[in-house]
Amino acid sequence: MTNLKLKYISYSIALQEVPDEISLVINISGCPHLCEGCHSQYLTKYEGNYLLDDLEELINIYYGMITCVCFMGGDQNMIELDTAIEYVHRKGLKTCVYSGSDDFSIFKCSLKYLDWLKIGSYKQELSVDNNIQHGIKLATSNQKLYKRGIDY
Repeated sequence: MTNLKLKYISYSIALQEVPDEISLVINISGCPHLCEGCHSQYLTKYEGNYLLDDLEELINIYYGMITCVCFMGGDQNMIELDTAIEYVHRKGLKTCVYSGSDDFSIFKCSLKYLDWLKIGSYKQELSVDNNIQHGIKLATSNQKLYKRGIDY
């Protein structure tokens, strides 16, 4: 699935995904991680609309009401994800990626435009109740939430 054009299945406005932000959360399909027990199993199918075709319109609908755009997934095509992150940043909004990857290094090109990064595959055996980082509760002890200016 690597480097297929990014597609998204849905989007929503959320207050709880990124600390102190009103986020447009875009659910990107085709997740390559296939974590057993994942709460978003529907994102493993590669379906939906092309993200880069619709991103400008989605932002324009909510511009002035949102402070951040959070991409749930997308690391199967880092070139397109980086393009999307940079576009959002240039629009004056904060950026966030939630990824099931355990490899921080794949985001090295994204970091200059990325305000928040949550990484870590869901591993049920590592489930915890007290993994709180930057005010966000994470489901497992291997998941990490990084903030620009503090963690990188």
